[in-house]
Amino acid sequence: MHINQKQALPLSPEQMDQWENDGYLLLKDVVPESAINGVRDSFARMVDGIIRELKADGIIEDEGADLPFETRFAQVAGEHANRFGRSWRNQVATPEIFALHHAPHLVDAIGQLTGSDVVGHPVFNARPKLPGQQLTVVPWHQDSGYFGTVSETSLIPTAWIPLIPVDETNGCLQVVAGSHRLGVVNHHTEDREGKFLEVIDELIENARVVTCPMEVGDALVFHNLTLHRSLPHTTSKDIRWAIDIRYLRDGDHPGTIYWQDPDFKWVIRSETQPITPVTQWLEMW
Repeated sequence: MHINQKQALPLSPEQMDQWENDGYLLLKDVVPESAINGVRDSFARMVDGIIRELKADGIIEDEGADLPFETRFAQVAGEHANRFGRSWRNQVATPEIFALHHAPHLVDAIGQLTGSDVVGHPVFNARPKLPGQQLTVVPWHQDSGYFGTVSETSLIPTAWIPLIPVDETNGCLQVVAGSHRLGVVNHHTEDREGKFLEVIDELIENARVVTCPMEVGDALVFHNLTLHRSLPHTTSKDIRWAIDIRYLRDGDHPGTIYWQDPDFKWVIRSETQPITPVTQWLEMW
């Protein structure tokens, strides 16, 4: 079940039931335009650096300075884009990414889902999916597969946020409704270019697969045990720019993949704990 009306918070009883039953929510218009534009600016600076590097190495001549954000990286870097990886994290750990985690309506929803103070998780991924690119086609998996040892009772909600409209033709996400009830399942490394973790096909109940087209400003929030994947980008020349960020229910185990300082807690919203300033967050990177 999708709840596609413009989001009004707090979450409705129907949305809370969907979260419990299906392990995901598609929240409409919960990320402000200012936060989206900040992330786009952060990504654009990363693209600027990549293109300067390619030109300095003599690989390209035209920097495509007049090209729009939606296409420039693909048009200029072309076949060389893959050398810069399937996701950017440390490279774009910027104040704009910090601000995105603080989007008020999204934080409202996360706080209601966790029932705790809102705490940030260090794992986020900047996702430029280029047309026809196999490297960034992510197979079926649970996010918990990437966190190392983590309790099955830990709640680490993901918010997947597109920076352009997405559908089944340009790499939107699919989820398996109710799959969070499987608990932590075994993953193996795929033999395709991306070398992502994946689960065996037998775990995917086709009748429960939900495709999630989205507009800019939407957020697909799902449980760390919910099976999900991204589809190939098969049509538009525009890059499917997206970012996925995560939160942690306060007091839960975050997984062994966490901050280098085990005493650091990124508090985003609380009535009792000090809120973490951006300067302290940046120091952790």
